[in-house]
Amino acid sequence: MEINEEREYLIQTIKVLDKKLNLCKEKLKKNKERFKEGIKNLGEDYSEISRGGDLSNSFTSLGLMQAEEQLNEHEEKRLNLQKDNPYFARIDFKPKNKKNVQKIYIGIGNVLDDKKIYVADWRAPISSMYYDYSLGEASFSIDNQIYCGNIELKRQYKIEEGNLISFFDTDLTINDDILQEILSKNVSIKMKQIVSSIQKEQNAIVRCDTNENMLVQGIAGSGKTSIALHRAAYLLYKHRKQIKSNDITILSPNNIFSSYISDVLPQLGEDNLVETTFASLARAELKKAIQTREEMLDEIATSPTQELLNEVSYKSSYEYLDDLLRFLKGPFLETYSPQTLSFVVSENMDGDKETIDFTSEQTKELFFKTFKGYDFYERINKIAWQYAMYFTERRHYSKEQNRGLRDRFKTILYQFLPVRDIDKIFEIFMAREGYKTPKGKKINYMDKGTWLAIKHFVYGMDHDFSAKYLIIDEMQDFTPVDFYMFKKIWSCPKIMVGDVNQCIEKNVTDEYLTITADFLGCKLTKLNKTYRSTKEIAQFANHLVGLDNIEFVNRSGSNPAVYKTNSPAQAIKNIIENECENLEHIAIVCKCQKEANALYKDLKNIIDCKLLINPEDYDSKVLITSCATAKGIEFDAVIIPNCEKSSYKNTVDKNIIYVSSTRALHKLFFTYSDEKSKFISELEEIVL
Repeated sequence: MEINEEREYLIQTIKVLDKKLNLCKEKLKKNKERFKEGIKNLGEDYSEISRGGDLSNSFTSLGLMQAEEQLNEHEEKRLNLQKDNPYFARIDFKPKNKKNVQKIYIGIGNVLDDKKIYVADWRAPISSMYYDYSLGEASFSIDNQIYCGNIELKRQYKIEEGNLISFFDTDLTINDDILQEILSKNVSIKMKQIVSSIQKEQNAIVRCDTNENMLVQGIAGSGKTSIALHRAAYLLYKHRKQIKSNDITILSPNNIFSSYISDVLPQLGEDNLVETTFASLARAELKKAIQTREEMLDEIATSPTQELLNEVSYKSSYEYLDDLLRFLKGPFLETYSPQTLSFVVSENMDGDKETIDFTSEQTKELFFKTFKGYDFYERINKIAWQYAMYFTERRHYSKEQNRGLRDRFKTILYQFLPVRDIDKIFEIFMAREGYKTPKGKKINYMDKGTWLAIKHFVYGMDHDFSAKYLIIDEMQDFTPVDFYMFKKIWSCPKIMVGDVNQCIEKNVTDEYLTITADFLGCKLTKLNKTYRSTKEIAQFANHLVGLDNIEFVNRSGSNPAVYKTNSPAQAIKNIIENECENLEHIAIVCKCQKEANALYKDLKNIIDCKLLINPEDYDSKVLITSCATAKGIEFDAVIIPNCEKSSYKNTVDKNIIYVSSTRALHKLFFTYSDEKSKFISELEEIVL
């Protein structure tokens, strides 16, 4: 009987969705006709301009029509998406002191008809109970008012293409059977939305206070990136009148990762965010080429000299940031040496001149005392403004003339700085710290933040990168100088997510995390449960780096396997054909890009594969890539080739194996030819 009731409710909900879709299409059709008519009328009335007519109302009307069309298109997209799977859960909630039970169906968006709520948006306050409570007492809040009651039923649905496949009653946030089914599937080429499986600790991050800065330390596979994107979707829902998708910026590790996550918000019926990388931002501001992170990691992976590792460690420390700021605010500022400025403002017939003078002492007083505490460019701006205003008051200049005066004063005041080129300032700072400045046209990856900090301190920023919310992914890959610039560039609330265990080039401690959270004014949250890999893969990876407090979903699979072979390419072909037959996405994750390029040359003639360079390459079933590029992405199976003792021997190498291994959902393989690395010595060996 109950199955019939559920099927009938689904049919009714789909009818409402169809009705909404038809209304939406009709609105779009009428809106297009109105817009077309408005353009025609505007063209006919354009001659009014020559007669002094005002067309501003016409342009405003067209703008409103365009905005309405965008809203309708957005709604149509969401309704089409929801029609295939109208809802994924239901809770029966009995409010305190009430007799009737409310049946609340939960989906990716609200479905209402004649004031009846068929489906509640997963982001609505009442839906939070599904994620936060088991059966029994529960509550939710709206505008600081708390509503209490009891959850009498929690039900989860499997609906495909509008058909009810099954449903389960459970006392948990998400039934283990459903979670197992979700996790056991093959990986998609795009990251998927996870609204039906968000856990309580993840939901707390998604729904936390809008203005609270957060730093989320989440182990590999804990869902931290997906949760950050779902938080963006939540903010777009909660503050839909104040925040649009283009008001939210996400800093991604690279363009391939940006492509990988690009479907999450569209799957939730939202538009994509503004995506960029910090290196791209720095390139735009500095107008110079910047070494990629992948290039930097390749250098460390192939020739990790102690000198290089020491430099990376130093530049990754708060000590380095302190040294940089002390230099800029101390020795560098002390080189500023203004001279007296004298301007002739009038001259009589006898040759007597009236001047306006700004003495060197006057400028020094303003620069070193009055505006002490400001960055260099701010001091110059304030002095230029003050001098221009004084000049204007004496000569009665217009606002436009005053603006020109300020710019002229700024140019003159900058000339009293002996060294003005950013590259020269950087070179002087590095020499003071005992480091040589690298030769070449590219800025080293580790130095981009320093260059940007110097540029900002001396000249300010040329571009406006402002946002209303900022998402920073792979936070462990950034340096304290980078964090300093994040504070300078973005004053909006932020969420930073990452995993210190996946930092390849340096060791990051819990103390560093705490310091970073304090520095950025963030609430520190830790996610210690992985939902990605099988138990066997998770246990191997965690043991490798000494993680003993990690939880994982008890999803079993085969043990990671090691293959000894004299022909690595042939061994990989055999593994793919014999062990990965039913898998859809297999990655051969090499130590560095040079190794990946060489392996691709050997493999491309015997199997269908691609070298992962561009986002579109990710569509291939078999990919060859480096650890640095694969970071953040997941695959059904991972093969790590050439795991020789001579190649994987130090801490950096161990970190590379950890990051590469944690990309695998179902299967993990290693190959070697001579003598295997100590990091895989305990794994079962197969001789080919």
